[in-house]
Amino acid sequence: MTPTASQKHVIDCVLSIFETGRVPTAASYSTCAILADGAGISYGKHQATDKAGSLDLVVKRYIELGGQHAEPMKAFLPHIAANGSASEPPRGPWSATTTSLVNLLKAAGADPKMQQAQDEVFDAHYFAPAVNIAKQAGLTTALGLLVVYDSCIHSGPGGVTMIRNKFAEKSPANGGDEKAWVKAYLNARRNWLATHKMTVLHATVYRMDALLALVAANAWDLAVPLTVRGQRIV
Repeated sequence: MTPTASQKHVIDCVLSIFETGRVPTAASYSTCAILADGAGISYGKHQATDKAGSLDLVVKRYIELGGQHAEPMKAFLPHIAANGSASEPPRGPWSATTTSLVNLLKAAGADPKMQQAQDEVFDAHYFAPAVNIAKQAGLTTALGLLVVYDSCIHSGPGGVTMIRNKFAEKSPANGGDEKAWVKAYLNARRNWLATHKMTVLHATVYRMDALLALVAANAWDLAVPLTVRGQRIV
């Protein structure tokens, strides 16, 4: 399925709420922290992380676009490539290199070219694969696409196949019912998160609970206004 502009907006807002706790604004592009799960720096509207490689892609694209802070950013490419922030304690103290990088990333977030870089990277590496996976599964609803996109963001596109292998419900492409498949998928992913050996993932079941609430509300078209985790999307 191809989402409308309004549905794409809602999908982006829901993921931002999951990642940052709020509906995205221009300031969201500057959000920067170091995660406690070993992912290192988590940056921007979509929370690109150092260890996952998405931060590398964003910074490289920003440099390609000739952003305002592109030249000083080049000096940090080796640090990012080596996942230099992944071993830093979340609350500090951080190394001088990581501290300087965090400050530069926060400043660059106000640059329209950094905002462009973040959106382009996530559309190309996460949203486009999510659309393809949704089409392959025979999904036709915006909520179905949101469910797939959330997995792509949280676990990578390969994470969708892994969860699909954990439940028996047939996908629409195989003659099944989309609403039943989406609910079964969410329940399977919730169980996987809740029982994962990486205990830091246990707390992320809120994502599945929020999506299951949208299923229960019959919000398959993601029509606005919509409230997710107390945040109103319009």
